[in-house]
Amino acid sequence: MNKQIYIHYGSTKFDPTKGFPIKNEECWVKPIGGLWASRKNASFGWKDWCEVEEFEDCEISNSFDFVMKDESKIAVISTLAQLKALPQIENPRYHSISYLIDFEECVRRGVDAIELCWYGEEYRHVASDNLHFDLYGWDCDSIIVLNPEAIVPAYNTALFYS
Repeated sequence: MNKQIYIHYGSTKFDPTKGFPIKNEECWVKPIGGLWASRKNASFGWKDWCEVEEFEDCEISNSFDFVMKDESKIAVISTLAQLKALPQIENPRYHSISYLIDFEECVRRGVDAIELCWYGEEYRHVASDNLHFDLYGWDCDSIIVLNPEAIVPAYNTALFYS
C-alpha cells in the first residue's frame, strides 16, 4: 500500500506542541498555527513556489516527511464548491476576501487537515474556478494539518511502503 508522503520545510522533526491548537486569524485565509506541508511529489508545491519567487531555500537537511493516518479526515479543495462546503466565517470588513475558512469549526467537526490540490498539472482534470483569488495566500498546492494526532512522522512510515 502506498501512502501520500508530505514534506514540511523549516524543521527536522515534528513538534506537536508548536502550532496547536489552531486558531482563526481575523480577516485572513490562513489560520494561526497548524503544520504546513506539500506533497513530496507535487508538481507545484512549497519548494517550487519558493524557487519561482526566490523566497527562501528549501533544504532537505531542514525538513521532515510524514503521512496522514488512514482514518484521517482530509478536506480537499480543487473547486469553489469544495471550498464553499467548508465552514466559513462571515467577513463584513473585507469584501475583497470572498471566503474565510473557519478552521476552529473544522477541528470541531473532525477535519484533520485541509489540502489545496489546484495549482499543479496533476490536478488539471479536476481543478476548476479561480481559487488563486479565493484562497489568496495559499500560493501552491499544500496541506494544513489541523490535528497533530493525525500524522505519522517519517521514521514510522516504513511499514506503509512496499
